[in-house]
Amino acid sequence: MSLIHEIDYGTPASKSETMVTLTIDGQQISVPEGTSVMRASMEAGIEVPKLCATDMVDAFGSCRLCLVE
Repeated sequence: MSLIHEIDYGTPASKSETMVTLTIDGQQISVPEGTSVMRASMEAGIEVPKLCATDMVDAFGSCRLCLVE
């Protein structure tokens, strides 16, 4: 038996077809409009520590661990 490890990006994917560009740690990233900063950073390989953030539910920020500037 093998386990398939899927990355949990911290928030559900946006379904928008409109792309936006943002800069995280000096790196320009294009993502669908409505994508959270958490998900955009994870997709770019920039890890943000998280505890309660999960793809399974909408963001609600109960623990405040993943705050970013």
